Amino acid sequence: MTGRRMFLFAAASLCAAQSKKAKPPADLATIRANPQPDARYWAALEFANSLIDVLRKQYQEGKIEEMQKSLSDLQEAVQLCDDTLRATGKNPSKSPKHFKKAELKEREILRRLRTLEDEVSVEERSIVTKVRTKVAELHDELLYDIMGRRK
Repeated sequence: MTGRRMFLFAAASLCAAQSKKAKPPADLATIRANPQPDARYWAALEFANSLIDVLRKQYQEGKIEEMQKSLSDLQEAVQLCDDTLRATGKNPSKSPKHFKKAELKEREILRRLRTLEDEVSVEERSIVTKVRTKVAELHDELLYDIMGRRK
């Protein structure tokens, strides 16, 4: 009987964990309105990550103007994350927890942007490349700050 109870408890815990996965916010204004910096930077990165799926769908449907708007939002979201982390006043090399978490997520976003860049046609590739370059610059700056700059 205890084995069955343990199984039911484990199954219930797994279901609860799956239901706690929150959807990313619908827009950047909602993210900016969040007063908690820890939640704001992560929501911005989740929003940016979710936009890549939207971008892929927009490209497949031929909605290039909407794709440009989504790319702009993606760049703004990553910039918001960077601004939020830097506004905390913490030193990334001495308190790296949130900075490293953001760096890893930005690396994932960069990887997905490179894949998207390869998928789009040559005519639309430049708009994706521009955003990917900006995200890469922000990622590199964050990584340098975490590792500590040499003087």
